[in-house]
Amino acid sequence: MTTADDGLGFDFHELMASAQEQLTAIREVQRRRAQLMAHATVADRTVTVHVNAQGVVIKTEIDPDFLDDHDLEDLSGFVTQAAQQAAAKVAREGEALMESVRRAGAALPSLSEVIDGAPDLRDFAITPEQISTAPPGSAERSTARHPGAGRWT
Repeated sequence: MTTADDGLGFDFHELMASAQEQLTAIREVQRRRAQLMAHATVADRTVTVHVNAQGVVIKTEIDPDFLDDHDLEDLSGFVTQAAQQAAAKVAREGEALMESVRRAGAALPSLSEVIDGAPDLRDFAITPEQISTAPPGSAERSTARHPGAGRWT
């Protein structure tokens, strides 16, 4: 059994206890994140969109007075704008929840510090790509910008 007395520079039991605390914290953050909701209001407070933790629209409200100051043709753009703002807001709130877990994880030793010659798994972390909010058919989504997109091979 590995202990601090083995000369490895760490106490295995302490490391395992820290890892267990980290997993408990992650579960709690995931539970709290799943309950997040956000909303955004645009068009002079006449269009409101609510989203869940994944940024999925769960409710849309259109004030009956919308047409007093706005054209019906503009409604879809306002709904899109509010949905994107609400999704960005809930994403920021989710990231804020995760920050405490990241800080605690950074305090744990890396695998390479525990096992001589092992890779540092943090080097393999996957960073998600930024997801476009551009509408279909926009220049940002064109196949010219993303070579090979939309082609079968």
